[in-house]
Amino acid sequence: MAGKQEGGFTLVELAVVLVIIGLIMGMAFKGKDLIDGAKIKNMQAQYLKVQAGINAYYNKYGAYPGDGCPVAAPAAVSACSGVKNGQLDQTEAQAALAILQTTQILSAADVQSVFGQPWAISPATATASGNFEANTSYLTLPVSAVSTAPGAQADARMVCALDRAMDDGLPASGAVRSDGSYAASDDCWALSGLLAVGMRLLP
Repeated sequence: MAGKQEGGFTLVELAVVLVIIGLIMGMAFKGKDLIDGAKIKNMQAQYLKVQAGINAYYNKYGAYPGDGCPVAAPAAVSACSGVKNGQLDQTEAQAALAILQTTQILSAADVQSVFGQPWAISPATATASGNFEANTSYLTLPVSAVSTAPGAQADARMVCALDRAMDDGLPASGAVRSDGSYAASDDCWALSGLLAVGMRLLP
């Protein structure tokens, strides 16, 4: 009686399967890197758009958006008739992006961050806060709905990568600031947690 031949995979077939699995996993990781890179470019583009919007508003109305606004959501430019000193307090900072949208210089999509919440402009303060410079306003993710001060709301990896792409890669200097402690030589994608981030706007 002839012996029954058992089926199975050859070494070549197993090797081919392993190569295919490796290629699929490699594409998945590469795809994630591409998505993260696109998010960094999106943040840069939003910052440049907000900065251009501020300049356009200044050229048209002779003042920075929000400056002199006594209310956080002005219905028109004429509502911002208070004293203008070139620096934004808390209410003026809240009014800044609102008035840019009211005047249709920016849209709501222009200020929606990749982190799922809208950007805000932080108030200028007389004293420095952490790595953020005194008397300066930043485009930031706010600490809460009632305060536009920078809050730890952004992925540390992307904050570091953004700092490196736009600036000097250091959290305490340049136009991009954060409350992180990374160095210019660190691997950004090895970081974890959340950081406050700010991109300098005014003055």
